[in-house]
Amino acid sequence: MVEEEKSEKLKDSQRFELKRLVEELDKKTAIDGHSTTLVSLIIPPGTPMSEVTELIRQELATAARIKSRTTRKNVQAALASIQSRLKYWKEIPENGLIIYAGITQEGKLEYYEIIPPKPVRIKRYLCDSKFDTSILKEMLEEEEKYGIILLERDEATIGLLDGTRIELIKNISGYVPPKHSKGGQSARRFERLIEGAYREFLKRVAEEANRIFLDLNVKGIIIGGPGFAKDDFMESEYLDYRLKKKVLGKVTTQYLGEAGLREALYEAKELIKESKFIREKELLDELMGLSATSPELVAYGFQEVNKALDEGKAEKILIHEKLRGYVIRILCENVNVDPLELMVTSDFERKKAEERANKICSKYGSPAKVEVISEDVVRYLLEKAKRTGAKVEFISSEGEIGEMFLNAFKGLAAILRYR
Repeated sequence: MVEEEKSEKLKDSQRFELKRLVEELDKKTAIDGHSTTLVSLIIPPGTPMSEVTELIRQELATAARIKSRTTRKNVQAALASIQSRLKYWKEIPENGLIIYAGITQEGKLEYYEIIPPKPVRIKRYLCDSKFDTSILKEMLEEEEKYGIILLERDEATIGLLDGTRIELIKNISGYVPPKHSKGGQSARRFERLIEGAYREFLKRVAEEANRIFLDLNVKGIIIGGPGFAKDDFMESEYLDYRLKKKVLGKVTTQYLGEAGLREALYEAKELIKESKFIREKELLDELMGLSATSPELVAYGFQEVNKALDEGKAEKILIHEKLRGYVIRILCENVNVDPLELMVTSDFERKKAEERANKICSKYGSPAKVEVISEDVVRYLLEKAKRTGAKVEFISSEGEIGEMFLNAFKGLAAILRYR
């Protein structure tokens, strides 16, 4: 079972390509923005091709009865393109097949044929004003979720690690009387009352955890806190048996609340060492450590990282998932000066770069030439990394690790092999 889960996890490169594809598809609309003429077809593995071709034949017959001439023509064009392409498939691939077709707002017929990175479990045909990318978005959802339960005698925090995002779900407060310090006949009665209140509080925490985590399909659960309440909770039978089997272990934390959740995850790094959160944290720790002790082994920002790749010095590239932009090359015509490559994210930045180029080239009495050499900065860097053997790691856009990386290193950094 565990091996099956591992095999279905998306690789970083698959996740990157799938995210970009979803972004591209979500921008597409019907030519007029509202007519239901864009076709989405989702075919599970094992579906006979004859069944699929019959479905398209029936939909073409249905489309012929659409009253609006323009809508009818556009739907028929989309279905005809699918019908002609399906002839090249002898059988549906082992993960299924997803097809998007239609005349988009650009006024041209667009066709996307996707073999999904994970098996599709549903069959769906939809004609709408936008493509239905919900199945692809489900594949992008982070598979790894870990529950966190932190306890003291009369206070608890329930949290979740979802990919790299830490979420505080609920703080729980109770009232457990302090231990009775006086002797006498009532001492044992007070002790029983105190113990009963304490057990009721642990039971209440477990009931909340059961309600929250049973629906979330968590991979594991970490139990922590500053005192002995975590031990009593683990030894009790209050937690649902299905969740109890997922308890990875316990950790000691000084705090509850948000600070306690972060502390628990850092203390539990050996328990969740395969998680994306720990992997990204270790990458950022390595980068920050080198920046402090050996800054010459770190490059960040497009120009520094691009240069390190050109020189073959980059061992590892870290890219923020939301890094966007395109690459331009500036050169002075008929002058023996190395061209300058820049990443720009807007027309304004490109205009500023062109002004800079004109100033540089005017010193040589030469006109500046500015050309776009890549429409996607990430794919540009990936190609260079592949040629030079540099390993690429993507840093998630969600959570504090991604935010720190974006703020400190502009969303792009490299660890170098040598100075």
